[in-house]
Amino acid sequence: MTPALKRIALAFPSDWSHRRDYVLPSEARGELGPYYIGWDSRAGVFGEDWDGAAHDRQGVLCDAPGYHPIRIAQYALHLHRAILRDDDADARARFFAQASWLRDAQGRRGEVEGVYLFNFPWMKYGAGTGWCSAMAQGEAISVLLRAERLAPGLGFGDAAVKAAQPFKRDIAQGGVVWADGADAFFEEVANEHAAHILNGCIFAFWGLWELHRARQQPWEADLLDRVSRTLVRWLPRYDTGWWSRYSLLRTASGHPHVATLKYHAFHLAQLRVLARMLDEPSFARTADRWEAYIDDRGSRRRVIVATAVSLYDRARAYDTVAGGARADVA
Repeated sequence: MTPALKRIALAFPSDWSHRRDYVLPSEARGELGPYYIGWDSRAGVFGEDWDGAAHDRQGVLCDAPGYHPIRIAQYALHLHRAILRDDDADARARFFAQASWLRDAQGRRGEVEGVYLFNFPWMKYGAGTGWCSAMAQGEAISVLLRAERLAPGLGFGDAAVKAAQPFKRDIAQGGVVWADGADAFFEEVANEHAAHILNGCIFAFWGLWELHRARQQPWEADLLDRVSRTLVRWLPRYDTGWWSRYSLLRTASGHPHVATLKYHAFHLAQLRVLARMLDEPSFARTADRWEAYIDDRGSRRRVIVATAVSLYDRARAYDTVAGGARADVA
């Protein structure tokens, strides 16, 4: 399937049965089992295209547009599941190739160490080359902690701690945290045009949460509590009444950034994991409500209409920061 056809299939699903595999966290402190979300490595509509992707000489995922820290981390977490499930030697070798890259590829942004810098722009969100991501930092922490567990003493644990350093700073200071008063949010695209992407914040949260369970640092606990309270307060903003929003970005013509079915399914799984992780029932109630939207024909029709409208906005660049898109939360 070509990328163009895949985008159309994701935008206008013919099969609404898609759900995302997930695993609830263990209640045992410090245990690192399979990652909470499962990915499909194949090239289907909901797959990640890892199976046929290019790798460098060390076996690191290196497809267009090059080294992508988030894709590398997610690929590693997918491989870790195979290690635990099948004791797969090939998966183990490929996992450590990704984990070693994440250990060694950390850079600096101003005074902040441990940052994964993206060597390509993401102009939709106004991010030029060299942007960073709370999602990349959090998922890398999850990989590095698991690598340390499998092969202690090779620097993976130290790298996990270093990857948490950007969470100590807000965006203006070179970090990955958007903050305003009592509210704090982990930004998938950490720049001044914060879009408040829901799935990215939650993936970031999980990594820092796992590190905190291992280290019990007070600053981690305080920040996690602040972000979790923000998520509880903000969840209604991601609810259109018939579907979930991917981010709080609104186009220049006033349309919300509605999630595709793939990301709506991610939201359901993430919220169920968070409900267990934080013992917070409001996350599970929201997941129940959002799951009901999938089976509602009226909701499906509205998603199709919203997607068609988004194509109009995209054609005119109304959905980009440069074209006038802004987040609802200032």
